[in-house]
Amino acid sequence: MKNRLKIAAYLLLLSFGLMVVGMSCEKEIETMTLPPAESLVIDWSAFPNNGTKSAEEAELTKVNWFNSAATIFVWNTVVAANMAIPTVAYAAAFNNAPVYLGDNTWEWSYSVTHKERTFIAQLTGARIDKNTFSMEMVLSEAGGFGEFKWFEGVIRYDRTEANWILRRSPDKPDDYLEIAYDKSLETGIKNIRYTVIDPQDSLYNGYVEFGIDPELDLDAHYTISGGDNTTQIEWSTLNKMGRVMSQDLFGDANWHCWDSELNDVDCRVAE
Repeated sequence: MKNRLKIAAYLLLLSFGLMVVGMSCEKEIETMTLPPAESLVIDWSAFPNNGTKSAEEAELTKVNWFNSAATIFVWNTVVAANMAIPTVAYAAAFNNAPVYLGDNTWEWSYSVTHKERTFIAQLTGARIDKNTFSMEMVLSEAGGFGEFKWFEGVIRYDRTEANWILRRSPDKPDDYLEIAYDKSLETGIKNIRYTVIDPQDSLYNGYVEFGIDPELDLDAHYTISGGDNTTQIEWSTLNKMGRVMSQDLFGDANWHCWDSELNDVDCRVAE
């Protein structure tokens, strides 16, 4: 009888020990981190500004820079009107910790206030495979619209690529923008492009792209395309010098340059 009890106790201890070992060997699930905001939002503030100079003066002595700034402003105004709420909501996610839901899925749940309106956000990330994961943002408004999937995307785990679809609004839930982002970890080159994909929009198939290439003297650029015209804008983030090419703005296919004070300058001098 004593031997049987000893054997039973031994087997119980053995099974408990194996269970503990098994638990300790389980791989700890790593918390999902958010894609950088730059994968979703163009940095409109990157373009050099005119300081305190008047618009009248800019139109006289800074024509090349002024036309570039005006073109960027038009796209910024149009796109920002449809991106303000989801952009604010996504930025707030970085101040909140996610909860693990199981099955390689994480959720950020929080509220955010924008212009005296309160929104409830549910941002969910789920693993697709060893290289990619998906994310979607569902928003609702306190006292306003119900749950609305404002944007969704597929992102590489190394954050070198992201592709998003953004919808216009709860009142008009059409797919509005396709957002494509890519970045080289080796060179630091990065680009983000907004393409209008709503066939009912006047800018349908038009796009604006912002990019950085640290290897170039004019290391930043916007490319803006709509209709039959494409405007190329390049400048230095170090000294503000830049140039623009646009058949629509200038009636030719030449570069038009400005110096570090944003004044018009012959491009041969700027080189």
